[in-house]
Amino acid sequence: MKQLRSTFNPVLIALIAATTIVGCSDEETTIIQPPTQDQSALMRQVFADYQSAMATLDSSEFGQVTDQMANSMQSVDRLYLDKLDAIDRTKLSDEDKIYYDTFMFDRNISLRGASLPNTRFGNFDVPITHFYNYIEWNAEWAGWNKDTLEGYEEHIQIVREFTSWVNNLKSLYSLGIIDGSQLPKVLVTRFIDSTKNTVALNDYAMMKKGLNHLKTLGDAELAAEYETAVDVSIEALKDLILFLEGDYYTAARGTDSINDANIGWGDLPNGQAWYQWQLDRNSTTGKSAMELSQLGEELVADAKAEMIRVAELIVEKRGKTITADWHDGNSVVSRTFTLENGNGDIDLNEFFDYLNSEQFFYGRDGRNIADTEYKDLCTVASSPSACEAALTDYNIFKTDANDVVAGYFKPIKADYTIKPEPAAREPYAGVASYGSNVFNLNTHPNYSLQKWNVSTLLLHEAAPGHHFQNAYATEYPPADKPDYIKDVWYTAYGEGWALYTEWLGMEMGIYGALNADGKPTFAEATGMCKPDLDYTQFQGGIYTDAEECNALQYFGSLNEAQLRNMRLAVDTGIHAKGWSIQEARDYMSANSALGVGDIESETFRYAAYVGQAVSYKSGFLVIKALLDKAQDELGNKFDWASFHDQLLKYGDQPLEVVETSINNWIKTQQ
Repeated sequence: MKQLRSTFNPVLIALIAATTIVGCSDEETTIIQPPTQDQSALMRQVFADYQSAMATLDSSEFGQVTDQMANSMQSVDRLYLDKLDAIDRTKLSDEDKIYYDTFMFDRNISLRGASLPNTRFGNFDVPITHFYNYIEWNAEWAGWNKDTLEGYEEHIQIVREFTSWVNNLKSLYSLGIIDGSQLPKVLVTRFIDSTKNTVALNDYAMMKKGLNHLKTLGDAELAAEYETAVDVSIEALKDLILFLEGDYYTAARGTDSINDANIGWGDLPNGQAWYQWQLDRNSTTGKSAMELSQLGEELVADAKAEMIRVAELIVEKRGKTITADWHDGNSVVSRTFTLENGNGDIDLNEFFDYLNSEQFFYGRDGRNIADTEYKDLCTVASSPSACEAALTDYNIFKTDANDVVAGYFKPIKADYTIKPEPAAREPYAGVASYGSNVFNLNTHPNYSLQKWNVSTLLLHEAAPGHHFQNAYATEYPPADKPDYIKDVWYTAYGEGWALYTEWLGMEMGIYGALNADGKPTFAEATGMCKPDLDYTQFQGGIYTDAEECNALQYFGSLNEAQLRNMRLAVDTGIHAKGWSIQEARDYMSANSALGVGDIESETFRYAAYVGQAVSYKSGFLVIKALLDKAQDELGNKFDWASFHDQLLKYGDQPLEVVETSINNWIKTQQ
């Protein structure tokens, strides 16, 4: 952990200075001692006052993102960092030190960002891109239904604030043209398309949803006023989209080509410094771009040995050559895959291609799945058949996973549902996401994951991944967790945990009992590949038996771990080394069995969501190292549920704070 700043207590100093000395004489001096101050209470007051100050500074619904607001927030950050510094950290409990260190990390990273030029970029909201399209999300909230007339009387102000937010956003993009800090064309195009395909869809129906409902409630005067507010918002949106398509696109960087190497943040004015700041706040490890890049490339090379082991089993089951349907980019053709060359060596690229043959994708395997219990849910998807097939498999494994996970955690009450992404979002949403007890699954045949990824994706997004992470912090919180801490989010912690739970699938025997090297044997598995399944029918007959099923589900875990290895190299490649989208795709294709559609969406994502991709592996490596340390030092005293309790109950933390927390916990268990 980084060295903490030296501390003093100005409140205590002031009290001492104000103390009156009474009864003075040559013989006797009496000093009135100041009352002892509760450092924990003082810390919580700092947190509460900070939240209040920030809420007073910007009370708008959608947030004011300007250089002026960023400068004002910098002043507040500096003030409350000083106030925290005045608290004696040594007098705090181990639990309170977690909160103290988290708040200090937050303020320091914010102040670093505020010290750089174009401070508005020290905010997740700017620049908006297709991947995190706040225009869509904010428009959805502005157009939301309310239950009563009173609700609409209040919500009309939200609609008006949304209009102001849209107009301010246009001003920010105009400033970007002036100071050369605009997006590259290759991202502007997707940003415009995603906005038009959601916000502007069906004549801005998203914005009119609440208005149409209000008109049925019988207050014509309020409805007319509300309609005017909505119309003004829609005009602002139209003006913004026209601006983005016109002046902004013209001035944008690059050529709108996936071969354009001028797309990263490193190419912006002061871009390398900004990019390092993005890495630091996302990884919370302090590693430089070049260190993360080198780490990624080393991990990518190491991961291939296990991939070869799986390929060797498939050759044993099916032979050196396999013929299957394959999409060559233009049409589906029959292709023969030669998995082993004349020297007896596995050709991993051929194996990767085989695992991307049509039979492994929902909706491309020739099956027509209909009238399942997920029929109604799947009406929003572009391919209801693919959706129903996917939801059937994922829900089967959901039941299996819940049974296995129970032995490693305290029980949680909250359940989750699996829902498909709507058709309009499928090209932009990525393969999956989680939020509010919902595992959102992209079921588009060209943008979804292969069937052999069911196990690892559900472990990551749901149980025991993001769902457990969120539910656990809610159901097992510390007794006196400050409100401030409840609202923080660190992607390295959140995504590092989810990647750790993918690895935990091996420990839980999802893919089979482990051998002496800690690797799955593909026998006696606790996951979805049961020995008594009819493998001529299961997932369309793509496995010969349970062993091959477990091996390929395990390969899904390896492939997803490899994705996170590659993210270290690709994110830094785009933003620090000048890689193009095409270079990133070539690298990912050569080192994994990711599908073409998956690689397409992922590479655009890394270009748009700057620095976030490095958080997954960064977080995992820290958590896994802490697990190893706890098991080594505690031996028979180590308990999985207790270890996970310590990791999860405080919610999100910077990784350097997680290290302190777990190290202190280990001491208490010995």
